[in-house]
Amino acid sequence: MNIRITAEAVRQYALASKDVADIHLSREAAAKAGYERPVVHGMYLMGLAQSLYLADHREMWITSCAMKFLKPLFADSVAAFDFKAYDGGEVRVTVTAESGEIVAMGHFSVKGRP
Repeated sequence: MNIRITAEAVRQYALASKDVADIHLSREAAAKAGYERPVVHGMYLMGLAQSLYLADHREMWITSCAMKFLKPLFADSVAAFDFKAYDGGEVRVTVTAESGEIVAMGHFSVKGRP
């Protein structure tokens, strides 16, 4: 599933999470840190992955989660979220940038809603 993550979505997440670090909001700060554009919050990516999965699996409930961030994902780019479900309630997710680079990998445990 491909999702465009806009600079506006990053800004809204920054305000809601109170993580308003310049690297997420300013091209200049991102450039000073060696990045081409502001960087998407890792926790935003993890929450988005969970939301996307649950939107297609409304009967499920997430009981735990973990994600490893491998490379930055930049604001105003498209991210591909790929989910693989396994027996026992484990779901693995891979997040890939437009460049084809894997930017994050993780997993969460799911069970049927109570």
